[in-house]
Amino acid sequence: MAQKTELTPEEEAQIPGYFNKYIKMQTEGQPDEDIVEIVGRIWQKLEHDAPKVHIMDSPIAAKEACPDPDNFHVYWSIWFSSYAAMYDFASNVGVEFDKDDLDTFLKWTRCIPFILFNETDAYVSRRPTALHFNEDNQLHNEEGMACNFADGWGVWSINGVQVDEQIVMDPKSQNLQQIRDEQNEEIKRIRIERYGFESYLAEIDAKLIERVRNDIEGTIELLYDADDMRFLMCICPSTAKEFCLEVPTDTMTCKAAQSYLSAGLSDRIISAS
Repeated sequence: MAQKTELTPEEEAQIPGYFNKYIKMQTEGQPDEDIVEIVGRIWQKLEHDAPKVHIMDSPIAAKEACPDPDNFHVYWSIWFSSYAAMYDFASNVGVEFDKDDLDTFLKWTRCIPFILFNETDAYVSRRPTALHFNEDNQLHNEEGMACNFADGWGVWSINGVQVDEQIVMDPKSQNLQQIRDEQNEEIKRIRIERYGFESYLAEIDAKLIERVRNDIEGTIELLYDADDMRFLMCICPSTAKEFCLEVPTDTMTCKAAQSYLSAGLSDRIISAS
């Protein structure tokens, strides 16, 4: 591989275009014959006979069609689209690759978003039909699935965190026990946020312990005691964004809560902006 130590301004300006190309490509269907061909090419490189390729509309359909999925290998190529964009860009600005290896990798990434396989059989999912992202290119959709497949299966996600349908489509139908029992802190925060912070704190009869203004982050912080739990609520006046996170029950001040949430870095706050 040739060494290339720096890019020209014109080359740097091309980078976003490559990433956008591959993001868009993730919902573009590929011909079945291309899917079969690239699987065969990979198996040939591994010095195996080409497997029988079963093409399905979603990863869950591929798993259901597979006779023994627990004993098949699993590979999610869709997550490597960003690498494909980087290699494609690099090859076009003068970095030298083995042309066959590069073409194989790019075609594999384009055609095989998900595969279950052994030496003789491969169960492949077609690409999703729609993807939704937030401004930070995280999977995100507050009105439906963030990742949709042709057979109706998909992924529900809020700001890159995988959640369930209820949290997205009917968050007010959650009950307090669901929120209390949630073990994942990110999902719990999203549950409370979607349910409504004010409604949640009112229903658990929260008592305000302390209210301060954090001049470092420009947020208003409120420490609540409720239902054998303590919560730090951060509000950004300029954006109206709110965050509510659980802290230990012996926490007595907003500063102590922030120290706990930032793993001891007390002035590096969980920001609401």
